[in-house]
Amino acid sequence: MDGDEADTSKVSRLIGLFNFYKATEPEQARMAAESAYKLALEKNLESYKAKSLACMGHAAYIMDRYTEALEYFVEALQLSESLGLKRDQGVILRNIGNIFLDQEMPEQALSYYQQALAIDRELKSDVDIAKELLNISSAYSVTVKLDSAYFFCSLALEKAAMLKDTFIYAQVLGNLGIIEFYLDKSDSTGNSYAHREKYDQALKHITEAERLFLEHGIVTNLGVLYLNLGDIYLERKEIAKATIKYSNALENARMMESIDDERRAYLGLSTCAELLGNTVKAYDYLKKYNALNDTIFNLNSSRKQNQLMMNYELEKNKVLLKADEEKKEAVHSAELSKQRSQKNIYIAGFIIVFILSFIMLQQYRQKNKSNKKLKEAMQHLEQTQTQLIHQEKMASLGMLTAGIAHEIQNPLNFVTNFSESSMDIIKEIKEEKDENEKQHLMQELNMNIEKIHNHGKRADTIIKSMLRNSHGHKEDKRLTNINKVCDEFLMLAYHSIRATNPEFNCTIEKKFQHDIPKVNVMAQEITRVMLNLFTNAFHALKERQQKEPNFSPLITISTNDAGKHVNVVVRDNGIGIPQAIRDKIFQPFFTTKKSGEGTGLGLSISYDIIKAHGGELKVQSKEGEFTEFTIQFPV
Repeated sequence: MDGDEADTSKVSRLIGLFNFYKATEPEQARMAAESAYKLALEKNLESYKAKSLACMGHAAYIMDRYTEALEYFVEALQLSESLGLKRDQGVILRNIGNIFLDQEMPEQALSYYQQALAIDRELKSDVDIAKELLNISSAYSVTVKLDSAYFFCSLALEKAAMLKDTFIYAQVLGNLGIIEFYLDKSDSTGNSYAHREKYDQALKHITEAERLFLEHGIVTNLGVLYLNLGDIYLERKEIAKATIKYSNALENARMMESIDDERRAYLGLSTCAELLGNTVKAYDYLKKYNALNDTIFNLNSSRKQNQLMMNYELEKNKVLLKADEEKKEAVHSAELSKQRSQKNIYIAGFIIVFILSFIMLQQYRQKNKSNKKLKEAMQHLEQTQTQLIHQEKMASLGMLTAGIAHEIQNPLNFVTNFSESSMDIIKEIKEEKDENEKQHLMQELNMNIEKIHNHGKRADTIIKSMLRNSHGHKEDKRLTNINKVCDEFLMLAYHSIRATNPEFNCTIEKKFQHDIPKVNVMAQEITRVMLNLFTNAFHALKERQQKEPNFSPLITISTNDAGKHVNVVVRDNGIGIPQAIRDKIFQPFFTTKKSGEGTGLGLSISYDIIKAHGGELKVQSKEGEFTEFTIQFPV
């Protein structure tokens, strides 16, 4: 039995305070959530214990304490399941999915989103179903599984069509049209009728979404719609219409302070001007586009660009090796030309890369017209580059969509919680006899209404802020406690593998040197390196445990000060690395995992990140016994 109504009202007010502070003062929100939990525990209010635990998890998540947040959410989920609180279970599962998606673990996120969707359908909550389907579509977009993203976005549209929430319907409709557009661009069937028909469908959906945005004053993602409309018209050779949409996108980007949208708009306008023969305008727009590139060159886009460049180098090396068998002297000359232009290729980006590659191909064909194989290979390289650029755009779209679905939930939660609190207060007023107490309760009710009103307005501010911040910024180096990074992300990796393999257990030894000096690093990059090493170690331990039932998994993390550098050592007693492949593990796209479980980029990117910091990443291993990675950070 939950306690009396006075106790539940107090706990409800504390949860309301949590919602009031969580967006602006996370520490105050955490204290309110902890107070609510203590009171619920003291008064044996079981349902409110689950709600307050979920609030504590959300507070930890806001403060980037992912391991702590996951622990609170899991405990809240177990309690909610035992009490049969279905709606609370759905919200908690969605939050756990958001943690994994934010940490770029879309497979794990999908598992929790799908569980939340099952609960939403059981409760017949169309609003939550539409949001959950959009979350799942976003997760598939991050993994660049466009067919699955399209399928779930279509289901979201069906649900959104039944709702009166124009914002949700317009967002889903616009996203569906954009996915249709990129699906069509990746279609290589060559059927011109189907090609035109698909473009018409994408254009219809995005145009209708644009109308709803303008009619209802929705500014979130309006610039994205303009940009994609411009791209569609450009593909259809309707240059005048494309110019109008790119101009609209430029105006919206300046209003919303979206540098990335402004950059894309300049590129589109430059292309249109060039096709119309206005080279002066084309060059002016291109200069503005290039000037904005340095401003938005953040860590995420840098990593994706490096992946594209590595793939480009692999494809080109294959071409040069084939050509070397027949024309050694010509290939040597082409290689020298490539090396001289390589610095300019990296600085200018993929548009200049494409142009230089085309020029190199033309020169090579003039000297070696008979080399048909080289020509076909270079054409294949161009197609590969186009597909990879398309994947980058769709991954960015998925991240933006996931951000919207996550952030818009906050004001909705606030209104719900304070509305419930207000209903409790009204009930108390009706039953209260003391006039002074009634006046006090009326003041509390008035405060609740003001908070609901103020935080309703906050939705627009949150969305605008999210759009500005979704493009990120280049991270600066700062002094970082490497022990704290290792400890936090070791446990995050452990909880992640146990989320999908509950039967897995492992002994963890931490041998941290407590007086170790701080290292000057870009913290976000280093946390990705540590998370990758820890995740690989746990997978190796799990694989050996599956082969040897009596095996005892052990992972040891140690740090030490070696004078000129700080060492971080990650050692596991898993399956080890065979000698035959040890020299290949840092190569791009090399992986020993099953198809679909890994891309082969984790260790390659980690190696590049450590090198960029002036450090070293080394490995020692004995097959069937252990693997030990050592990171050396310069002091």
